[in-house]
Amino acid sequence: MKYPSALIASAVAAVLLIPGIANASFVLDTGAPTGTGAPLSLSTSQFIAGEFAVTAGDTIVDVSAYLTQGAGEPGDTFTFDIYSNTGFTSRANSRPAAVYSATGTFTANGWNTTAVNWTPTSTGDYWLALQVASTTNTRGLDAPLETSASTGTAPALGFAYAGSNGQYTLSSAYPIGLEVADAAPVPLPASFLLLLSGVGAAFGVSLRRREPLAG
Repeated sequence: MKYPSALIASAVAAVLLIPGIANASFVLDTGAPTGTGAPLSLSTSQFIAGEFAVTAGDTIVDVSAYLTQGAGEPGDTFTFDIYSNTGFTSRANSRPAAVYSATGTFTANGWNTTAVNWTPTSTGDYWLALQVASTTNTRGLDAPLETSASTGTAPALGFAYAGSNGQYTLSSAYPIGLEVADAAPVPLPASFLLLLSGVGAAFGVSLRRREPLAG
């Protein structure tokens, strides 16, 4: 009989269709900015950052920033720098080095995502900072603002900006669009587990029916 294979295929399709099943979850998700007013500028004289909490051993797989073109162009690059909370607001020349860095590339207005592979060794608060090394990397990208500092499914613990001196200042007045995704699996719902048990039972019945009769 072929119907057990069809049942298994149906079960796989059901996995893909069940809302909430995913291979990643957010430790920072401020949501797409819907605020009004002038956006912040990401350039050599303006860095911006958001704070989030993470557990030691988590694997961070993606970081994203909601950006629009501004004075820049598609292909302009910047860095996603992750800093420990300790000493983050110190002067630029005395701030501890970033614990992880990745190159971000502006592709189009909206979410610009970079795949990363960072596993923090310590549980605590960290900052995702958007920084630009030189005007040859980017001529300036815009970061639209959120309606408040507490939007999204995993709101930022805080926001900060750094001027031309590179020293960060905490400010809830600059909520931007940021996301940090980890690879923590999302639990399967009970309905799907019941479906799997049903498929297994049907497959077992099929095997018994196909066993040859004893001579």
